[in-house]
This record gives sequence, structure tokens and C-alpha cells, in this order.
Amino acid sequence: MNVDFKLLKLVIEHLGSVAIVDREGRYVYVNDNWVEGIGVSREKVLGKYVHDLFPNTKIDIALETGQSVVGEIFKGEHTKSILPISYAPLIEDNCIVGGIIYTIFKDTEDLWGYKQKLDKMQNQLEAYKKELKSIKNSHYTIQNIIGNSSKIENMKKLIYQASRSNSTVLIEGETGTGKELVAHSIHNLSNRNNSNFIKMNCAAIPIELFESELFGYEEGSFTGAKKGGQKGKFELANNGSIFFDEINQLSMMLQPKLLRALQEREIERVGGKNSIQVDVRIIAATNIPLETLVEKNAMRNDLFYRLNVIKIKIPPLRERLEDIPLIIQGLINKLNIELGSKITGINPKVIEIFNKYSWPGNIRELQNAIERAMNIAWIGQLEPKHFNETIFQNKLSDETIRTSEESDDLSLKSKKNIMIKETVIEALNKSNGNKSQAAKLLGISRTVLYEKLKKYNIVVK
Repeated sequence: MNVDFKLLKLVIEHLGSVAIVDREGRYVYVNDNWVEGIGVSREKVLGKYVHDLFPNTKIDIALETGQSVVGEIFKGEHTKSILPISYAPLIEDNCIVGGIIYTIFKDTEDLWGYKQKLDKMQNQLEAYKKELKSIKNSHYTIQNIIGNSSKIENMKKLIYQASRSNSTVLIEGETGTGKELVAHSIHNLSNRNNSNFIKMNCAAIPIELFESELFGYEEGSFTGAKKGGQKGKFELANNGSIFFDEINQLSMMLQPKLLRALQEREIERVGGKNSIQVDVRIIAATNIPLETLVEKNAMRNDLFYRLNVIKIKIPPLRERLEDIPLIIQGLINKLNIELGSKITGINPKVIEIFNKYSWPGNIRELQNAIERAMNIAWIGQLEPKHFNETIFQNKLSDETIRTSEESDDLSLKSKKNIMIKETVIEALNKSNGNKSQAAKLLGISRTVLYEKLKKYNIVVK
């Protein structure tokens, strides 16, 4: 097909900066954009070797190998631009007859505009990824785990290690320690993070609905079944992760059904006849050691071994009190946004009080305490007085809170009163509020106990 030379030249002029060389690497043509962008006239380059003018050129490599090469125009004697540039051989009848040097950018300003468009596209892509992750039900990452204590650092290492494989993970921790947060972190660090993260609370699903929730069902399999049937959580989590929260609450009757799915990696819908292969990462959580359930015959040995491949223990808050200031600051920042409050920080004396408490409700209890205090204070610093109504108030003496607001130079009498009150409270706790038993533990009569309850304003619930 014959192409009009003027038309061909017009096309070349619109391609960007273009130079054509012969088989030896000498310039035979440069377009107007090349002259303008490089800043060298045609008369000075035509017939000259490219490498004589631009020692960093890669056109010789393209002419020798017959392969296209990508390089750059560097700042130098002939140009102030730094542009990506392509070198390609011109081949006719399997012979290299010349080469072409070109870039789609006229100058660095043109390149910068293109880069800005790419950055905008990248930002949009990241936004879409975040939106997709939200849709996939996984909202937290390891960055949401606050703390730098040695126990938390060791736990984070285990999370990173667990994320590298597809082995089953068992998360063990007391109520309120953040087991779901750890499960999310493992999923988001894994190569499954673009697929679904599906949660199932083993204590919240009725036994009669467990199979249909977990494995799905076919149309007409039972009264009320949806037309077309429904996928179960295993199918929804295919290529992703499924999180079994409170796995210790799973009944013995249902354990064999779950065990088969874990072993075979296939499920069968309720009312279905065919097995469905699933590729799912299993993450389970328990607030008590599963070994104790096995000993009590409340959990099958084989299910326990199937779950207990990688174990991650979450330390309770009382074992990492040094993390409390960091956790509180994170909570204040988060709750200020949610509540519209303007809390600036917390009095160190409150931290002293917190460090004397055992935190049976762990992070969840701490969050409730901080949120309640922030609603009371609303602006400024959180003080001991803002925590007088918190859930743990009965377990801390009034004197302890008052003395945190006063000087540390307490009288001997005040210290004695504090010790007496705390001892009485401890005896009542050990006796579950039974006054007669508490009196015996203290070695005093019930009459004297009543006097101390009144004196120290101790309320027995």
C-alpha cells in the first residue's frame, strides 16, 4: 500500500519528538518537535552518529540486538530535559535497515502533566481499593493495634508470620482484648486481602440454622427457602477468609459438620446433591483455652487439632499497662471526631489510678470508661473526677481517687483509712457480698463490719 509522503510526515510530526537513523546509527531525519525539544538544529545532526552527540544513547543496542530499548534523555550539553525515550529497530525482510528514536513528550512540562494524570489515577485506584475492602467486610489493619509493649510487639510478629501462609489460625484472648481486630489484621496482610472476609459468631447462630448459614441451601430445601437458593458463608468466603468467633461455643452436635468442611475443603448445600470445592482461610477465636474444653469432652479432639495450627495469644490489658497512655490517646482522637468533643488529653493522675485496676473487661472496658468521661468533661483534660461514675468505681477507693488530686504527702491516718477500706472491700468481694462470711474473713463481728461499711461509705450489692 502506497502512503503519501506528506501524510506520513504529518503523522510523524504529531508523534512527539522523533528521529530516524540509518543502519550505522547516523541521523537521517528529525522532526520539528525533536529540534524544538532537544535544542539542536537539523544541519548540526543530520549525517552525524547519535552516540557522538549523545553518549548515553541506546540506539546502538537496538540496532545490534534487533530489540526495542527504553532509556532517558539526560541533562547535558545539548538539552535541559530529562525525558523517557524509546529506541526501536526498523526491520525489512528480516534485516535491520535503520532505527527510530522517539518520545511522546515534547518537554518536561509535558511529562509533568502526564505524571500528574497518572498520580490522579493512582489516587483514584487507592480509593477504589479502600471502598472494595470495605465492601469485603474487612475494616481493620495491624496499624489499628495500639501499643509498643514487648507482649504486643511479639504478638504483631506472630500476626505477620501467620499472614504469610494459609494455615488455620486460633486466636486466644479474654473478652474485650480485640480478637476480631487480630483476625482482620491477618486477613489484610495476607494475599487474600482483596477477597471476602466473612464473620460468623458461633454463639449467636441457632443450631437449626447453623448448616444453612454455613453451607447455604438449595431452592425448595425447606419452607421459606429463597427462590434460587442461597450461598452460605463458606461460599461467600471462597478465595478469602472466614472468621469463627467464639468457636468455644460451638455445640458438640455441630462440630463434626464443621470438621468435615475443614478437612475436605468442600461443602454441600442443605438440600443439595453435589459437593462444592472451596478455598478458604480459617481463622477462629476463643475466650477460653480450647484444651480445657477437650478435657471436659466439650470439644472433639480432632476439631481442636485442626484449629490449633497457628496459635496467637492476646495479652490482657492488666499485663501490658504500659500501653494504656497510647491506647487512651488513640481513643481520645477517635472519639473527639465521633462525639464532636474537644478533649485535649488526660491527667497523669488518672493513669496512676488506671494502673492499679485489673481491667477484667480489657480494652472494651477502657474504651467505655474513656467515652463516658469524655461525655462528662466534653472539653479540656480528663480528670479523676470525670471517672467517678465509671464501671470500676466500686473497686477503687474514694480515698485513692481523692489523693490523686491532692499532694502525695498523706497523713498516716489517711493511709490507714485507705488500707482498712480496701481490706473490707476485698473481703466482701471474696465472700460475694455475704456480710457474715466477710466478717469472719476479717476477724470482726457483724456489728463492727456494719460500722465500717457506714464509716467508709461502702455499698454492698
